[in-house]
Amino acid sequence: MRFASLFLSLGLLSLSGETLAGCVNTCRNPPQRKEWRELRKHERLEYLEAVRCLASKPDVTGGLENATNLYQSFQATHSQQTPDIHWVGHFALWHRYFTATYEKYLREQCGYRGAQPYWNWALDASATDNSSMAVYNAELFDARYGFGGNGYFVESTAEENPFNLTGRTGGGCVKDGPFREGQFFLNVKQPKGQSDCLRRDFIPWILNYFARQSLVNHVESQDDYTSFARALENIPSFTQPNIHGSGHFGVGGVLGTLGNSALSPGDPLFYLHHCNLDRVLWQWQRKDLPKRLHQVGGPVTPMDYGGKNVTLDFEINIGKLAPNATLEELLNPQGNVLCYGYHGL
Repeated sequence: MRFASLFLSLGLLSLSGETLAGCVNTCRNPPQRKEWRELRKHERLEYLEAVRCLASKPDVTGGLENATNLYQSFQATHSQQTPDIHWVGHFALWHRYFTATYEKYLREQCGYRGAQPYWNWALDASATDNSSMAVYNAELFDARYGFGGNGYFVESTAEENPFNLTGRTGGGCVKDGPFREGQFFLNVKQPKGQSDCLRRDFIPWILNYFARQSLVNHVESQDDYTSFARALENIPSFTQPNIHGSGHFGVGGVLGTLGNSALSPGDPLFYLHHCNLDRVLWQWQRKDLPKRLHQVGGPVTPMDYGGKNVTLDFEINIGKLAPNATLEELLNPQGNVLCYGYHGL
């Protein structure tokens, strides 16, 4: 009961028909997540304002990696844990908890009344022309009712671009929208007292090629959780596409914030991208829900598929943002810890 009481006190305990330590489930009327273009214009503005609100609230990490506000608390937490949360069996569920906690803070700290939206990039990716810039015409990048567009072009060095990625179109500070240069600041991993702007570096061939629906179908066709987790991230190489890399490198490229594996939550688009990945996970789970609410797998150590695997009682943490949780607790978006749904699912 002490564990459950702690979650209740933080507003993070939501139960829906199951019990935890004898408690009755309380997940009622879960927020329903929608694709960005499904939101009305006033709903988009309300979400954008809530994100900006987080950046006006105090940091909760004690200045982890020089974080100076609540928005940066998330960026710093992800940055600190990056070596342990990618290419592992708990990747999808760590990010599920991280995104859901962000959603909680938006609602409880900033009065946001909606759910965390997602960006279904497969709707925008071209199936025939990887070089097409049309993918960036999505309403998501609108300067008034979206997140703004690309950064100005900056040449990259060989050291900055070790994979020799071609087709870069930006790399500098975002030029328009609510998170443009001069309006939005990032202090994490910057010299104390200094800040950087939000940067984007669109690479159209990555977003078009990695975000296509056929790759989503491939991930959702996997027979077990271990295979699903592996297909979701694939390998750390640009020779083999993967949907996780689509938004990160299609938008963040080489020099952009979203393309930096550690600092990527500095771009508010991170949460719409990972919300969509979570939707893919939930769609996969729903294909055999009784089984997949209690199934995990994949390595504890990054890429170590022959080593120790995660188990249902494997515990993850997201630092000071929320209490620890087990993978089994996080498998259910309307279970013992989480409380949200996806509109239409």
